[in-house]
Amino acid sequence: MFRIPSRLVAVIVAVLVVCAIQASDQNTLTEAEQSAGWKLLFDGTTYDNWTGMKGSPLPQANWTVEDGTIRTVPGRGRDLVSTRTYENFELLFDVKILAGGNSGVKYMVQPEWLSSGWSPDASPSAKKRQSLAAVGYEYQVIDDSTINNKPDWELGSLGSFYLIYFPDPEKKPSPVGEWNTCRIVVDGTYVEHWLNGDKILEYELGTKEVLALVRETKFRAAPGYGKKAAGYIVLTHHNSPAWFRNIKIRELN
Repeated sequence: MFRIPSRLVAVIVAVLVVCAIQASDQNTLTEAEQSAGWKLLFDGTTYDNWTGMKGSPLPQANWTVEDGTIRTVPGRGRDLVSTRTYENFELLFDVKILAGGNSGVKYMVQPEWLSSGWSPDASPSAKKRQSLAAVGYEYQVIDDSTINNKPDWELGSLGSFYLIYFPDPEKKPSPVGEWNTCRIVVDGTYVEHWLNGDKILEYELGTKEVLALVRETKFRAAPGYGKKAAGYIVLTHHNSPAWFRNIKIRELN
């Protein structure tokens, strides 16, 4: 009969204990965070705080909760929308994608942007598909290696304000397949994007510069795009694997 050496058993047990401790730290709030006003948008086990597009049921065929994460089911899918709007806030989340992956978190998504096709250049069939995807200010999540040979690729790179502002070129992403910790701050018209503890982007909503940049993109057809307003938070489904955890938010006065 084969016997596992006692030393190997001890190593295996130690690894399992560490993994269990690490898992228990996910999707929780410390006492300090609770005192500071943080709230979980994902508790690690349920879809509480999330719903489907345009008042539709939560798209459980496109998303699943697994091992303390909420993740996409690959294939053409629908986005997840927060059940309420937020105006001034600090949002934290961990996200992981695979090689070639694409996802994102959108914020200040307006109800009218959820209701109909919006791209001025889209065909009728494309507009119908677009009506099932949220339009908002997007913290882009992508494998940069898939786009870094294209013109102006930085505007669609990891951590960008998608198509409007590119992030700090000295940003420090985790290797593809590992977790990135992301942060979005919206305080009045001032917005910040953070990646793994570093601020990589800041901008001011409603300025002439932002609105001029919007007019150069497909978002010019979304009424009020580029201006400050309370809106929904959206986890984006871009038809590829993406995992989210530790999604927490703190509203600012």
